Amino acid sequence: MTTAVQMKLLSQSFMGRHSEFVFHQRALVRRPVRHVLVSFEFDRTSLPEEIRTKCGASLMCCPPPWSRGGVGHTLDRASGFRDRPNFVAEFTEELERANREVLMRFQTLQDVMDYPPIPFPGSQMDCITRSTLLATLGSFEEAARLLAPWIPGQRGWLKTDEGIIRKHYRKGSKAWQRQQKSHDTIAEHLAHVEKLHDLLAAGDPGPIAALLHEWEAISVRMRRIERYWEPSPFPFELA
Repeated sequence: MTTAVQMKLLSQSFMGRHSEFVFHQRALVRRPVRHVLVSFEFDRTSLPEEIRTKCGASLMCCPPPWSRGGVGHTLDRASGFRDRPNFVAEFTEELERANREVLMRFQTLQDVMDYPPIPFPGSQMDCITRSTLLATLGSFEEAARLLAPWIPGQRGWLKTDEGIIRKHYRKGSKAWQRQQKSHDTIAEHLAHVEKLHDLLAAGDPGPIAALLHEWEAISVRMRRIERYWEPSPFPFELA
């Protein structure tokens, strides 16, 4: 795994040209951070010389406990083995290209909504992120309609998972604890999504804004980016 220190050194040339970016927890984060976190991220890998670079925009007010979701993709020319000939130059050149052609497009929440879907399985915006984004833009009814069929499906999955845990894992064992923790995390996420859905269905902007601001603050703390965050109203609050 390439270390954070090594990635920071590798990114120095790019950061020298772009003072708006700061290295933070294996990522280059663009300042200031408002409702959208725009960044390059360097994934952990099993090989010490390997680098896997992604770029994209993450919505800051996604429901806890994950508080993540957005659009992005892997940068193949900024990924690979750092001992490869000319890799440093190619890496920097690819960050410049991606910043110019992709990241500069992300300035507002509407920009994230308008970004064309990426035609690879698993890379497109998921239902929860899209509905949350619609909520920030004031499309309450559309967001509620998107969530409505997802919620009972998730409830059913949790019920099935509960039965599997009860049948196949001895209560109190380490394996049971791992499975139960995962189950509880998904249940917590569902509870947050259900709360958003209920508020969207009611259509009162005040409680919706309060919930989204609460989620955004949780995401900021989780990512430890308080120093870069600038709290601001959501678009529907300014309408």
